[in-house]
Amino acid sequence: MTPTWTPDNMPDLKGKVVVVTGSNKGLERFDKAQQQLLEEDTKFPQDRLIFLKLDLGNIEGVLEAVKEVKAKESSIHILINGAGMATSQSSKKSEWDEVMTVSEFVSLWSDIHPLTLESYIGHFALTNGLFPLLTAACAEKTSDVRVVSIASNTPGIFLPKNYEFGLTTPACFHKVVPYYPWRWQYLLSQFFGMDMVHYSIAKVATMLFVEGLQQRVDERNLPILCLSLNPGGVATDGAEDILKPLFRPLLRVGRLTPNQGSYHSLWAATAKEPRQGFGKFKGNYLEPVGVVTTQHPVMDDEKQRQGLWDVTTAEVNRYLDSRGLGSLLEWK
Repeated sequence: MTPTWTPDNMPDLKGKVVVVTGSNKGLERFDKAQQQLLEEDTKFPQDRLIFLKLDLGNIEGVLEAVKEVKAKESSIHILINGAGMATSQSSKKSEWDEVMTVSEFVSLWSDIHPLTLESYIGHFALTNGLFPLLTAACAEKTSDVRVVSIASNTPGIFLPKNYEFGLTTPACFHKVVPYYPWRWQYLLSQFFGMDMVHYSIAKVATMLFVEGLQQRVDERNLPILCLSLNPGGVATDGAEDILKPLFRPLLRVGRLTPNQGSYHSLWAATAKEPRQGFGKFKGNYLEPVGVVTTQHPVMDDEKQRQGLWDVTTAEVNRYLDSRGLGSLLEWK
């Protein structure tokens, strides 16, 4: 796939504050981004590209990052929740601990697999902490505030349309995969080196979060545009290792470069089309580039969406209270 939109089409973002999360590799790698910017534009002021230490696997780390951002900025115009991509280490707890570990983030849940938090709970807490800065940007005369979360097309591939998620109780964090579809057990698992059912459920949570966030900003008449998206098939470091060795060459055909793989996120965050088509795009999941898609029927399940939001809020607040850290902010 060759992107039909490139960063050359981006509007001028001078004066805008953008926060991008990532694990310092893949699509959001900071050092490569900084080096490329300085190579392409020797006049680019280095102080405009700031590294923020963010441990999404530790609630105190999230709060510290929020505190640091608030100390430097009074508003945020674009938030890209980019951490949570599939890598060669996605199924290995010891490797994921470096970036996002559920057992560290919510130590009361000692049996929760770290992958759950990599794409979802950490960003839920981060977005909540930064929400006042997003709303502050809405007050600006020409505001165009957006929250973009990286999701995936895997739910539509690995989860049957009638899959029963069970996202309405805290049990969804203890046993993320209620059961494995027969197609995974007897066929697809033979090709993959990581648990794609688990990964897909984590991405469903991300998409439901975006829908829930859009619902809340709409209720408050805030012109914030919330989107989730599939960046496309990207040849990031170790991405092909999600397949077992024999099948990895299959992923080398027609893959996007990491640079190209960022285009869809940049389109969603900056292009004029999503804002002009606000009613069409808001809260939705997008396939490249800008194609609104219902990735799985659960996306239309209000009970699962609201239940997951309520459970996440309650469980995170339970952890915060146990540490004397207060509670999540009101979404206003």
